[in-house]
Amino acid sequence: MAAKNKTARSEKTATTAHMPPPPANCSGQLYTIQAADTLFLIAKRFGLTVAQLQEANPQITNSNIINVGQVICIPTGNAERFQVLSLAILSETGQPLPVIDNAVQLNARVILRGTFTAPVQRAFFFLEPTGTEACENATLIGIDCPSATQGVAEIIWQVPAGTLGRVFVVACVNSICAKSEEILVVRNNDMS
Repeated sequence: MAAKNKTARSEKTATTAHMPPPPANCSGQLYTIQAADTLFLIAKRFGLTVAQLQEANPQITNSNIINVGQVICIPTGNAERFQVLSLAILSETGQPLPVIDNAVQLNARVILRGTFTAPVQRAFFFLEPTGTEACENATLIGIDCPSATQGVAEIIWQVPAGTLGRVFVVACVNSICAKSEEILVVRNNDMS
């Protein structure tokens, strides 16, 4: 039994000794390879491509060969590039709505449209009532699962009479999410 443990320790040491070290410079975070990891799965988890991972890790000479326990660099450049470009609130015909006292004047039905720097998998549109600063008071207006080829998501919102608050969108690409600026909105109690 003692001989068996000695062999296992020798194999572990030999494997560890042959693992390439992480790159000397890492503009991002270091990540330790786990069992069942592949470069493809790691790239997907962090919103990157395999090519971006390989570029940040020149020590990986074959993208099909990585070792459990190996430390690699996860570059942050892609996360910084993904962002919400704009959030628009439009009439059903696609026209901008009037703004009075910095608040968009809502109709009974409006289009909420978010545009992003990359195609998104999900876009979550929220309303946070005015007078609150806590996100737990925000309510979900709707979710869009847009086309995988365009950086645009939109929903039709049936606006309740008396709505007053801030609208924003949160969109995600893999595990990277971005939030828009908030837009102050109001809908009078009339039923128009």
